[in-house]
Amino acid sequence: MVATTPRPTARIARLILAVLAALGLVTGIATLPAAAAPPLSYVALGDSIAAGTGGGTYLNACLQTPGSYPALLGAQSNLACYGATTADVIAKQAPLVPSGVRDVTITIGANDVGDAQVSGACVVNPSATACSAALYNSVFVLLPHLPAKLQATIAAVRSKAPGAHITLTGYPMLFTVSGLPPAEQPAAAQINGATALLNATIATAAVTHGASYADVTWAFLGHGLGSPSPWIHPFTPGDPASFHPTATGYALGYVPSVRPFVR
Repeated sequence: MVATTPRPTARIARLILAVLAALGLVTGIATLPAAAAPPLSYVALGDSIAAGTGGGTYLNACLQTPGSYPALLGAQSNLACYGATTADVIAKQAPLVPSGVRDVTITIGANDVGDAQVSGACVVNPSATACSAALYNSVFVLLPHLPAKLQATIAAVRSKAPGAHITLTGYPMLFTVSGLPPAEQPAAAQINGATALLNATIATAAVTHGASYADVTWAFLGHGLGSPSPWIHPFTPGDPASFHPTATGYALGYVPSVRPFVR
């Protein structure tokens, strides 16, 4: 029997396979480098408003909901948590912001100025001394410290994501005063006024320190408690949704107000 000489093409094929095997290129897909995960484009930080409290079924201990404005705007990560203050954002949320993220929104400040204490005191008896004292403490004692806290918050996020576009958001007016019983109107007007001062403080801090500001006041106009179609949950003892936007409030109030700042 005459031995046959391998054809040149066969020898070349075997040689190529040997070289590829030596380089580890034909040992299976597991040897290929993993594809890099795409960078996050939008991350949300903040308090219960950014978490979406009151906007649907609660997903976790931070009382986040699928109806939150970050979720509706397609945020890849929402680090916001019920009850958060600027200190919480700086210590717990900002360190988790990816360095390459494109957009960051932050809703924060209400808890720093005792918003819950004002609501709790004034809902019981709007004309009581406790309500007036809580309002005074919020506006004249706590609010003056907020600009420095917001500056530190912006700086903490920027240190983690230098190229991110940062947007601070405001808060809605809780009441449509004219639709409330006369006895409740003075305190409601004062709370709305305190919210306006809070928003002005947040807006000033944002512009001063290179961030944007998303105002929600006009979107919620005519939809406060006391209106025919409120987008704010009424106070219910023990319910964390009290005085937070409804699912409609997040969808029709926050989403169109924040969308222009999320590219």
